[in-house]
Amino acid sequence: MDLTLIYLEGEKKGNTLDMGGNWDFFGIQSNYFFEDITKKQKSNRKLLREIMEAGGFSPYDEEWWHFTLKKEPFPNRYFDFVAH
Repeated sequence: MDLTLIYLEGEKKGNTLDMGGNWDFFGIQSNYFFEDITKKQKSNRKLLREIMEAGGFSPYDEEWWHFTLKKEPFPNRYFDFVAH
C-alpha cells in the first residue's frame, strides 16, 4: 500500500504532511533512513510508520510511503481500485 498523511483540520486541511520528498519518487531521499531531511520531516515519517505498524503493516525501508499488510489474506493476488 502506498500512502501519506494529510491534515484533517485547520488552515492546512487537505494538504499533505511534509515527508521530505514525494511519494513514488524513487531517489535516495525516499529511503526511510535518509539523513538529509529536517527533524520535522523525520518526525512525520516516523509518525506514518508508527501508525501503520500499529495497524498491522510492515514498512519497506526504501520507500517511506510503502507498507504491506503483515497477515495478508490473499498473498498471491493483486487488486486494482479506481480512485474517485
